Amino acid sequence: MDSGGQGLVTVYEGFLSSLKGEELPEDTEVVEMDAMVNAEHHKSAQDFMDTSEIEFGYCTEFMVKFDPEKLKEHPFDETAFRNELSQHGDSLLVVSDDEIVKVHVHAEYPGNVLSIGQRHGSLINMKIENMREQHTAIVGDKEPKKVSKEKAEFGIVTVAMGSGLKTLFESLGATVVIEGGQTMNPSTQDITDAIEKANAKNVIVLPNNKNIIMAADQAAELAEINVAVVATKTIPQGISALLAFHPDEDIASNKANMLEASSHVKTGQITYAVRDTQIDGIAIENGNFMGIAEGKIVATHKERLEAVKLLFQELITEDDEILTILTGEDVNEDEVNELVGFIEEQYEDVEIEVHNGNQPIYSYIFSVE
Repeated sequence: MDSGGQGLVTVYEGFLSSLKGEELPEDTEVVEMDAMVNAEHHKSAQDFMDTSEIEFGYCTEFMVKFDPEKLKEHPFDETAFRNELSQHGDSLLVVSDDEIVKVHVHAEYPGNVLSIGQRHGSLINMKIENMREQHTAIVGDKEPKKVSKEKAEFGIVTVAMGSGLKTLFESLGATVVIEGGQTMNPSTQDITDAIEKANAKNVIVLPNNKNIIMAADQAAELAEINVAVVATKTIPQGISALLAFHPDEDIASNKANMLEASSHVKTGQITYAVRDTQIDGIAIENGNFMGIAEGKIVATHKERLEAVKLLFQELITEDDEILTILTGEDVNEDEVNELVGFIEEQYEDVEIEVHNGNQPIYSYIFSVE
């Protein structure tokens, strides 16, 4: 039952109580957003629809911590904010106070609603879930998915290695995610196949690795449709670019906007050395961990978290506001909790987001904005 149906039932219950002469309760129950969201997603509602009937496929929840400087340019008005978001999806819930606004909405392009929120402050506590996949799991739909013959206006192809990163990119609106990256670069043919699979009139490709850009450019030249390559060199750049995508813009404008957005994010990585070496004046021992800032090795240590701390000294400045942590396949929850505690103590003005990337090779990938 959706929120409108639940409201009608409540009205009917009031009618019935009045006809019976029963005393109506005077207390007003304040319902928390989480309770409203749970009601909106109640399983019984899922049983009466087909997966293909879901118009807005991504359940998008986030909070915006108001920034006084941004509010000067974009004053926050809850009614206007709600009206604008309603144009991008349904099942919209908005709750705000003097410091934050919390949003729940079902959208087809989550990046659009996140961009609207970001006008007023910094994004925190983001959660995006693919409802089509959830619905399929709930109703036990095991039938092969029907592929629409009609081409979409836009498709986005991106490259990532790791099940968590694949899920994250899909939740942000990527049409096809190619498995690949460091040590496993997709070929021109792989990218060409992905462009075709996107089934769109216009396709944007995000390589997310400097070694894949050339193959992406070659695939774009071979394509018989409009293909634009946004030359992202890291996963954080790809995420930032994807958030800047707007379906109402043409492909050239989107390429320019996405490239601009990707230039404002810094990338940090933690990996390990496979041999003794010396790079940029830093002696690195086999098996030690290395901290990489913007493609340059800046720190090394035999302990992983110590390497992270040294990396942060080079990567995070007093002007930075948001740190996104993508954890690798070899990182456990206790270590992540210890790292988050360190960041909260040493960088108290930085908002933290943690996602399980499950990527190989890099224990951590950091995005700093």
